[in-house]
Amino acid sequence: MIAAWLVWLRLAKLLAVAALAAGTIGAFLPRALEDRQRAAYALMGPAFGICWAAGFFMIWAQQRSLLSLWIIASAVTSLFSLNVVLWSVGKDGRRGPIAAALAIGSLAITITLMVLRPE
Repeated sequence: MIAAWLVWLRLAKLLAVAALAAGTIGAFLPRALEDRQRAAYALMGPAFGICWAAGFFMIWAQQRSLLSLWIIASAVTSLFSLNVVLWSVGKDGRRGPIAAALAIGSLAITITLMVLRPE
């Protein structure tokens, strides 16, 4: 049986992933750089930290190895997505379809790996 705190942890992770996705999209859709920066720094940044913290606690609670291929791949793709977003909002003129596709695509891969957990 799953402990009650693990269910709450999963809910926190789910909400953080939703905020992470919203912040990623918000870093590319608005026209004004300030609005895109707000989405990246105030929404995506904290959500990224919560996702990682909840993920580490879930790995610990489920006694999984941090060296599992899907965990390493998830970490790499999520860090890549974060860096693309931060690069895109760091200076006006960097928002483009390639950067958006890289950020959103790598985030989608991360979420897929976390949901499917291929061994």
